[in-house]
Amino acid sequence: MVRFGRQKWLWWSLALLIVLICFVYQVVLFVDREFGVAEERPFYDVGPRPKDDTLRVVVIGDSWAEFHKMFNCDTLFQQYGGRLTTKPVKCLSWGKGGAKSKEVYYNMFTDSQPLLEQHPDYCVVMVGINDTWKKRPVSYYTGNYRLIIRLLLANNIRPVVMEIPDFEMGEWLDTNRKRQRFLYRIYSYFNGVVEDDITPFRKGLSQMLKETQLGDSVLFIPANHWLPRNHNYSEKIYQVDHVHLGNLGYHLLDSCIASEIIRDYNQRVKVLSN
Repeated sequence: MVRFGRQKWLWWSLALLIVLICFVYQVVLFVDREFGVAEERPFYDVGPRPKDDTLRVVVIGDSWAEFHKMFNCDTLFQQYGGRLTTKPVKCLSWGKGGAKSKEVYYNMFTDSQPLLEQHPDYCVVMVGINDTWKKRPVSYYTGNYRLIIRLLLANNIRPVVMEIPDFEMGEWLDTNRKRQRFLYRIYSYFNGVVEDDITPFRKGLSQMLKETQLGDSVLFIPANHWLPRNHNYSEKIYQVDHVHLGNLGYHLLDSCIASEIIRDYNQRVKVLSN
């Protein structure tokens, strides 16, 4: 009877051990999937550059890129660009709402790849807000951004690196996602990400560009170059959620990006011609 009891205890112990191992394995997979930097994939070749003088620009990223297409801002960008150069200007956008930097990188091998196969001269990357408010580590954001830049440079596409703009998620989360806000507070505790503070992400991006020496290969646009300092989340600039841009916001953004790209392009052409 005692021996049978011991065998039963051993079987229960073994079963619990297996359950524990499976649990730990799933936790490791979850942490790697949600907080680990993407595994870099082999570069692909977008093919030969079109033989015309059109200045091609694409916009990829999260919901900011998605709304850029939905609000017909591709045409808006072309209008601003057309005022600054005699060259034809073409702009295409694709984005996915809620996408973090890891997903934006992987989307470059699926949904946004057709845009890159247009062989644009510049690629505007709109990403970072979801990394910030979903409390991913700064290293997650900068590591995935580095992969995005490397893939673009491998195809001779100049990355336009946008600094994370101002946004405000607190009120929306309090109203709509109380359980989610609690979960993100836990993430914030373990990742050391201060709630609603984008400063470490901005500093981390600048530091990554400097340490990897990628800064000279990109066109960097700080948020204060296009966003008024005292915007106070004006409904003319932002939508009511204080996260996404409204009509005037995209006018300010596109006019700035177009101006910076045309200036950068002219400088590069001048250097190559000398």
